[in-house]
Amino acid sequence: EVPDMYAPGEYDLAGFCVGLVDNDEAVDGSSTSVDDVIIGLSSSGAHSNGYSLIRKLFDASNLKGDDTFPGSDQSVADVLLQPTYIYAEQVRTLMRDFPIKGMVHITGGGFYLNIPRVLPNGVVADINFNAWPQLPVFPWILEQGRLTWPEMLTIFNCGIGYILIVSPEHEADILNRLNALHQPAWTIGKIRRQTADDKEQVHINF
Repeated sequence: EVPDMYAPGEYDLAGFCVGLVDNDEAVDGSSTSVDDVIIGLSSSGAHSNGYSLIRKLFDASNLKGDDTFPGSDQSVADVLLQPTYIYAEQVRTLMRDFPIKGMVHITGGGFYLNIPRVLPNGVVADINFNAWPQLPVFPWILEQGRLTWPEMLTIFNCGIGYILIVSPEHEADILNRLNALHQPAWTIGKIRRQTADDKEQVHINF
């Protein structure tokens, strides 16, 4: 599966867990409606997605692990091997006090493939790309890989690891709660009605 990482005869053994949720408590995005807001929670880095490309770019860059990463005060190793944020505690705290209409991890497939999984038919997620600060790793990947931001957003989280869809009336309280939990978060867009001109359910305003 990952021939540039595992030598012949090696294998990766991974553990996992399975959860159970009552149907009436499932958050599936079905109640999402026009004018709902989209809140993005910061990622810590690439979150284990796109590393086949990242390894190739690293090999071609002549950077070493203890070099300072471009645009950062951290080492290359610290930036590229930054552990993935786990959002369970933040989400559990929010769900205890607020109605969350939709939520989704931004994993492999980036914005364009993950967000539609929690959108009902007839609506579009209208996202403002400049609504959050960029981590140094993503402009570096963009430049080294000669990619465009739309291409980046089909592969990487580009600084947003988790997305919540909520009613506007709860927006400020949820952002305040996340701030109190030391979780950087921003309102990054809103839900609008889909038109005949919309080819996708995710529209990024660059």
